[in-house]
Amino acid sequence: DGTAYLTGAVVSFAMLVIYSAAPDEVRRTKYEIFYNAHHFFVVFFLVMFLHGPNFFYWCALPVCLYIGERLLRLSRGNTPFLLVKVEWISPVMALYFRPVFKEDFKFKEGQYLYLNCPHVSTNEWHPFTISSAPDDLKFGPRIHLLSGEEVAEVPRPRGLPSGVKWSKFCKVSQVPNDWSELNENQLLDKSDTGYHDYVSVHIKVHGLEEQKARTWTRKVKEYLELLSPQKKFPFYFKRLDDRGDVSVGKRVGPDNLPIIRVDGPHSAPSEHFCNYGTVMIVGAGIGLTPCASILSSLTKYKWRKNFSPEIVHLYWVVRQNEVDSFQWLVHMLTELSFELRRAKATNQISARYYCEVNIYVTAVEKGVKEVPRLSRPPRTLANTVLAGGVKPLFTAEELFKKLLNPTVESKGQAEKMSAAAAENRLQDIWIWNGRPHWPDIFAEMLKNRQHSDIGVCFCGAPAIGADLAAMCEKYSSVEEDCLFTLHKENF
Repeated sequence: DGTAYLTGAVVSFAMLVIYSAAPDEVRRTKYEIFYNAHHFFVVFFLVMFLHGPNFFYWCALPVCLYIGERLLRLSRGNTPFLLVKVEWISPVMALYFRPVFKEDFKFKEGQYLYLNCPHVSTNEWHPFTISSAPDDLKFGPRIHLLSGEEVAEVPRPRGLPSGVKWSKFCKVSQVPNDWSELNENQLLDKSDTGYHDYVSVHIKVHGLEEQKARTWTRKVKEYLELLSPQKKFPFYFKRLDDRGDVSVGKRVGPDNLPIIRVDGPHSAPSEHFCNYGTVMIVGAGIGLTPCASILSSLTKYKWRKNFSPEIVHLYWVVRQNEVDSFQWLVHMLTELSFELRRAKATNQISARYYCEVNIYVTAVEKGVKEVPRLSRPPRTLANTVLAGGVKPLFTAEELFKKLLNPTVESKGQAEKMSAAAAENRLQDIWIWNGRPHWPDIFAEMLKNRQHSDIGVCFCGAPAIGADLAAMCEKYSSVEEDCLFTLHKENF
């Protein structure tokens, strides 16, 4: 009857739209176009039913599975979440949130979730890797409700009568070297504090150079800025409960819509890191976020409970002009290095656990690069009262300076790491100028291995993933009783 020509043309047009937006370049730089264009599959399937009725028998099962998955997403997306904190160090925005009921969200290190902001778009969901540790949702720090600053418990004063109850706190920034020096006005009641249990994601905001917000990430950032009364990052959100008391987190915006909706968690290759005694964790650029989750979980929680892996080698590849956007990681590495050192000194973590971090700064410009001030002041780590007398070996400023101006070439890494005094070393963090030389790294791992099975977890560009796959195949050996197993996630 001639309709086949029309339906065929419509199907071809739908395929043209979908395939045009399919390349990785579109997905990475213009995700909204990629996302919206792929929804032309609805046109494709509906018209195909008219174009070829027999097509129904081939697609009925996949379509039913897809509809079931969308219904599950809708159900998961209605789980109530509280937005607790927002940090901004251009161009990266960090969101800290938690479910109203913690049993509704259980995840593993390396997994990811989909995020939706109904105020911006009710149907647009974007994937982000979780950067926090699972136990951060159970054992987060206690904070001051009004300022959001972390607090420390003040010991009971000597001579206080036993019948007098005592439960006082003070801000960490105000902790003196001697508790007797603490001013009474600095004391906080327990009711003034709450627990900052959280899930976090780090989002690279695109489209900042444009005059008007066009990208989803920038629209979300500007919406969250409107919600903050202080108009200054970091934002701490709180709400009044049914009794009129202040509580941590905010769920609903002024439009009576949830501020954020969350669909997840979803499995990812990196979650298999715990199956090995030795693991190599590799991240490139923003692909470091699952690595941050794993590293945080091990050093803060799992190693205190004698979990595997025992040996962790973290490799991060980053361009020099992107270092400034990873100030959050500079703070995290500084704090985790100190916490690991303190935990070992106080026998909370066994000496058999070892973590080594190698950072490779690429595309380094000639000359000395000016080092700007950190956007967020570092946490006070050297306080003798809280640290038990253990002193940090380096500061966040020192690490940031070395990242911006790496002086030691990555060639001949193994020999340079054996030197007694290395200028590119801060505790167990090594900063290199240039790309990693994977053959040398894998050969050294094979030579000095303590476990026969070595896991390699990667998140980043496909080119690096292909190199790691080749290295795992090359250096796995039956004769040497060594197997490198790659778990990779490309973006």
